Amino acid sequence: MSGAFRRRVAVAAAVLITASQATALTAAALPSTEVAKTPAVISLGDSYISGEAGRWRGNALENSGDKWGTDLATKCDGSGCTTDPQRVYGDTHDGANMCHRSTSAEIVSAAIPDVTAINLACSGATTADVRDGDPARNQPDQVELLRAAVRDHQVKLVVLSIGGNDLGFGDIIADCAKGYLSSYRCAPKWDSTIAGQLDQLRADVGATIKAIKEVVNAAQGTGTYQFVLQSYPAPMPAAAGFRIPESGPRWSQGGCPVWNSDADWARKQLVPTIADQLAQVAANRGVRFLDLRDAFDGREVCASGSRQATDANSAANPLPGTEAEWVRWVVTGYSAQGDRQESMHPNHYGQRALGTCLRLMHQKATGNHACHNTPDAGPGRMTLTAINRSPDL
Repeated sequence: MSGAFRRRVAVAAAVLITASQATALTAAALPSTEVAKTPAVISLGDSYISGEAGRWRGNALENSGDKWGTDLATKCDGSGCTTDPQRVYGDTHDGANMCHRSTSAEIVSAAIPDVTAINLACSGATTADVRDGDPARNQPDQVELLRAAVRDHQVKLVVLSIGGNDLGFGDIIADCAKGYLSSYRCAPKWDSTIAGQLDQLRADVGATIKAIKEVVNAAQGTGTYQFVLQSYPAPMPAAAGFRIPESGPRWSQGGCPVWNSDADWARKQLVPTIADQLAQVAANRGVRFLDLRDAFDGREVCASGSRQATDANSAANPLPGTEAEWVRWVVTGYSAQGDRQESMHPNHYGQRALGTCLRLMHQKATGNHACHNTPDAGPGRMTLTAINRSPDL
């Protein structure tokens, strides 16, 4: 090989290397074609987390106007008042879709910074509905909604509230109210019925957690997000905590028609039993557990530590969250007092309280906790206590 030829090869190689380096530098300088996903926190499940009853800022025996400041769906001005539940529930209150995802729903009220809050929960949902939906009952397939959401979002937190409808919680409330009006006790009937459903409940909640995990894990990998399973807050106090005596007027004025013995059963057995079952599932499925059974102590409907709005205190209405009940009473059937399905659910203040619990849970990042309110304080003053739940409860 001549020297001139070698020089020409060396120059060509140098040009090629320089061109390759320039191409690499240019590629590095160009922005990536992959768009960063928006961080999100997502709620799934039933009415206790969808935001059912978030329309109501306490309870009041008034059917006109804004019901002494309690109805967030009603706006009044000099020309009168107009009521539209879509002000609170949006298009999830349209006659067909009654998921009632409210503006104060837990995932929204949590106000976790720098994320998008996505509420996929639906009032009336069972574990099967979350996994598969039920068009006949206008129940969306929440897992499929989740699958769509993770395409554009990086999930930081998933929170699930489910199981109450599997046990027929709404039917229990209706039957206990009927019992109060018909002089029979509902607890003996439902205690044995619930006991026979617990094994299936654990299996179904576990399957639901598995289905949710599979979707998020496939999209972004395991260990990239928090998963919280929560229990239910008691909507009514034990017998000793009622401000209205058993003889009345628990129905006509309080909206809490229940016998003392049934109230004790619900508060001391039913709600704790459901919480313990969910805690067991959380442990078995490797997710965190948020125990809400005592979150509304003193703020339940008809609780001695709370009160309803009245015309006597109309100048101070709406009642603040430091005084009002945090649970929607049993609706008496008056259309002005909303939908029957709102009965016995966390109201606007209750939803905000649960949101505070969730925000605190997210901040803790790890571990299981129980959430409690602070006496004489509002929904922003919730506290967490660490708990340990073993898989063999």
